Amino acid sequence: MQHLRAESSTPSLEMRGVSKRFGEVVANQGVDFAAYPGEIHALVGENGAGKSTLMRMAAGIIQPDAGEILVDGQVRTFADATEAMRAGIGMVHQHFSLVPSLTVAENLFLAAPPSRLGFIDPQALNERVVELAARYHLDLPAAGAVGELPVGVQQRLEILKALLAGQKVLILDEPTAVLTPQEADQLLATLASLRASGHCIVLITHKLREVF
Repeated sequence: MQHLRAESSTPSLEMRGVSKRFGEVVANQGVDFAAYPGEIHALVGENGAGKSTLMRMAAGIIQPDAGEILVDGQVRTFADATEAMRAGIGMVHQHFSLVPSLTVAENLFLAAPPSRLGFIDPQALNERVVELAARYHLDLPAAGAVGELPVGVQQRLEILKALLAGQKVLILDEPTAVLTPQEADQLLATLASLRASGHCIVLITHKLREVF
């Protein structure tokens, strides 16, 4: 996968001098990182190198001991992942946050942001889902429990949830670890479409094939 950048001088996500330690273990020390709109940025390294820890801080899941996190040039402090999501940062983990007993539509309904009046319009939601799924090659079945679907389909649902919530920075943690080769190729095609539309993608991986 190539490192591609759109014409923008302001990073979608920037980290300055970020450090994190767990007891005596230093996970990250004074890390600087920047990713721009229309860019796929790969974080490559061995297990335990601190890749996921760094991005978990960006996504508000854990808090840094030192340093700054900026979104679109503005310094932000996230108490949790919900605050990061509201700022436009979403993270797709290896273990999905779906409700296995519900359908695709029901999972999306739970994740959909309400209107200004506090309600969710089912028809408008369905139209938005269809539009996003078609644009980014996220083919999803309408019926059937999510827990019975292939892992690759569940992952597409997680990505669609993030897009539905309006997240412009999408972090994927070892996304191909549980995918078949065909599913991995489909994922990379989806990421290329997201890049072309101006999204900022951060791909955590240790597979060099996915980088070049």
